Amino acid sequence: MSLDDRLRLAVGERRISTYRLQEILPHVNRILLQTYALVGFKPPCEHDLGLLIAKVATDLQESYPSLTLQEAELSFELGAKGEYGDFMGLNLRTITRWLKSYQTSELRYQAVVEREQKGQAALPAVSEAYREEREQVFLHRVFEQYRAGCPIERLYPARVYLSLQARGIIRDSPETKRAAMRQAAGYRPAGNMVVNEDMRLAMIKQQAMTILLKLFFDKEIEEGGN
Repeated sequence: MSLDDRLRLAVGERRISTYRLQEILPHVNRILLQTYALVGFKPPCEHDLGLLIAKVATDLQESYPSLTLQEAELSFELGAKGEYGDFMGLNLRTITRWLKSYQTSELRYQAVVEREQKGQAALPAVSEAYREEREQVFLHRVFEQYRAGCPIERLYPARVYLSLQARGIIRDSPETKRAAMRQAAGYRPAGNMVVNEDMRLAMIKQQAMTILLKLFFDKEIEEGGN
């Protein structure tokens, strides 16, 4: 099965937020042992492995509730293959980098968008008023999540920026946009991901929109917006 097919299946599975911690632990145990085999490292002693399993399971529940366990497994596999850069050992720092790189990757973003589009196509048509109402709820929720401390990269910033711009809420000047593009010009994909020039430019544009959205949200928070 191709990586794209595996990813499509993974994003459609049960979210980590719906599991109890005790249910996550055996999955993490299996994923870690599988990863040690992939990278050719000897697993630590039972006590140390138990501590790592408990910490990873807790982090998944607290920091990555929107992922699925299948996605977590896929991120470990990609990390073990060097997709998210070199690593010296299989420790919590390495695992956190793998999970963050996967969660904010273009690969996952495209899979999530494709799933949402298919889900919408399967539903009966809704009115524009209802669609707008749901979009407003979504945008407000994103802002509240950012204000509560959620990293902007986890909030689909390009999509949110374009939505706010289309509604006239964000009105950045061409010069402001060009400045953001210059600031994002040095952006490179995480790890060893190889992309063509068109894809790299598209990712730079997304990074520029992330910069502009963060500036907008920070200004709103400073001014007491809601």
